[in-house]
Amino acid sequence: MNRQQLLFRLLTPAIILLAALLACTSGAVSDGGGHVTPFGSAVLSATPTIFFPTDSPTLTPTAAKAFTPLPPLVPGETLLYRVQSGDTLDLLAGRFNAPLDELLRLNNLSASDSLVEDELILVPARLDQTGPDFKIIPDSELVYSLGVAGFDIGGFIESQGGYLARHREYVRGAMRTSAEIVQMAALDNSISPRILLAILEYRSGWVTNPTEPEDKMFPIVPNQRRQGLFNQLDWLADTLNPGYYRWRDGAVTALDFPDSEQMRIYPALNAGTVSLQYFFSRLYNESEWEGVVGPDGLHATFTALFGDPFERAVEPLIPPGLTQPEFQLPFESDTTWLFISGPHAAWEPGSPWAALDFAPPSETAGCFVSDQWVTAPAAGVVARSEAGVVVIDLDGDGREQSGWAILLLHIAEKDRVPAGANVEAGDLIGHPSCEGGRSTGTHVHIARKFNGEWIPADGSIPFDLSGWVAHFGPREYKGTMTKGGDTITACECSAEVAGISIGR
Repeated sequence: MNRQQLLFRLLTPAIILLAALLACTSGAVSDGGGHVTPFGSAVLSATPTIFFPTDSPTLTPTAAKAFTPLPPLVPGETLLYRVQSGDTLDLLAGRFNAPLDELLRLNNLSASDSLVEDELILVPARLDQTGPDFKIIPDSELVYSLGVAGFDIGGFIESQGGYLARHREYVRGAMRTSAEIVQMAALDNSISPRILLAILEYRSGWVTNPTEPEDKMFPIVPNQRRQGLFNQLDWLADTLNPGYYRWRDGAVTALDFPDSEQMRIYPALNAGTVSLQYFFSRLYNESEWEGVVGPDGLHATFTALFGDPFERAVEPLIPPGLTQPEFQLPFESDTTWLFISGPHAAWEPGSPWAALDFAPPSETAGCFVSDQWVTAPAAGVVARSEAGVVVIDLDGDGREQSGWAILLLHIAEKDRVPAGANVEAGDLIGHPSCEGGRSTGTHVHIARKFNGEWIPADGSIPFDLSGWVAHFGPREYKGTMTKGGDTITACECSAEVAGISIGR
């Protein structure tokens, strides 16, 4: 199939004439999966070299789009690109290594213009060598999203008959089944349980192989600091998040391999695929990695377990023009709390800076259950209430994977609102404490999700609580909140400096 035929196949009838003209003068067409000059081997060696990181990173169903390999791109050509959810002109300029002014000129746009998902724009094709263009999974199969919300983890594990169905482990004060362990890691990090199971199977065979393994401590990676199934899955989920969100915000455009080689990421990939490429680049050098992220690697394992992931894709997870509904500060209106932490990780270090921290007034330092009340920031139904966590689902279906959801962490068991309860904005939901996670002092940690995707506290959908709007600082936990002409800088200091209230 030649380039002109490809153009006609991908474009809508309304712009076929334009496509014909572009085919005469421009390069290849990308359907979001595109093609570039192959770089490195696509065959996994029989005995791959695997590298074992020791730390967490610091860094309605829609029809599937056909994947059609295209001729190699040549620097200097023009690429017709289909816009994906979350794309901005600045992001595309960075990913394609193209000057923003040239991108604007080609499309007769201004820097303030927004892009609409699925619209077609011209992009200068300046990259001659990038990584593979193969899409492994859609975003909705990487994030614990609406597309995964009804998945029966326990039923699936039992149906496969592997060792995983018999595995038990002591986690968070109780003996847990493997299904409970997978669910905990998935919910905590908002990563799909299906992708966790697929990677577990790819790395160890635990899902389908009934043979009891000799080594039960390291089914994914032999990291001495992450022993046991839960710690392995929690590390896995936390290592998937940076590739997803840092591709989304433009912070990542290349991968670093253990042997210090670097590869530019194919610029038209979706965030879910980049997340997997990022994860496996921490384990394999390039030659082995090419096979893992290709059609016969993890994708084949996932498809064997769950079917074609693109057949149930839910797109987009973040619709164009999404705005936050009205939220209020999570404490009573007649009290003043301290704004102690600006934007920081929503859960583990690899998650985006989606959370803020507030501490109640107290003359006591350290960890204790405060008499002060945490209140509901908005009306909804309590989708989860356990282990220091309360999640409020705003659309009322009881699933935190659909629509807006608010996570509040460090809510003490005493007086904590039960799951299934309906709440209004301002209703009492529990007391701040240190329960539910690592903490050196009593406070409440609050973060937002939409369709399961963490929403950064600053950016196109800023965190707004009672009119106080969050802003990133020079580093994690720093930052400010502004309202009108007032600015509060996050710090663990006096109420005169960091005090914040609903009425102020």
